[in-house]
Amino acid sequence: MSRIRSLILLLLPVSLAACGYSFVLDGGGGAHTFSLRPSTNGTTLIEGGMTLDNELERTLSSMGMLSPENGEHILHCTLSSYSSHAVTSQSLSSDDRYRLTIRVAARVLDAQGKELWKMSFSDHGAYPERGAEEDGLEEACRGVSLQIARALAAVVL
Repeated sequence: MSRIRSLILLLLPVSLAACGYSFVLDGGGGAHTFSLRPSTNGTTLIEGGMTLDNELERTLSSMGMLSPENGEHILHCTLSSYSSHAVTSQSLSSDDRYRLTIRVAARVLDAQGKELWKMSFSDHGAYPERGAEEDGLEEACRGVSLQIARALAAVVL
């Protein structure tokens, strides 16, 4: 039994070293990089554009898709609208929660300003009954930025 166990432990690293699969993104395979243009806030949410920009920068950077200022592709987003509604609770003793839903239009431009791609996204964030709508903004922007990054990773420009 001990001999078999040691043989397995010896062969495991050898088989992993010989494995042809790689789990590290090499930067190839059609993955594009994007420079960010400041988002346009078309709503009354005071920090809407800034929060969206922060989440987009964080998400694209973590996926290796963020390029310097003068990149080949420029991502420009517009926070076009939002809505808010109550999500009622089952108990009278607990506070209601509210859901903020945002809608964002994303566009990719080339260096000359020609539109290469556009798509609309929406997501929501929750906030407590006594909170402001902006309390759900970060969660909603995080969800939208993940959707945008996934769509950009799959698009062929």
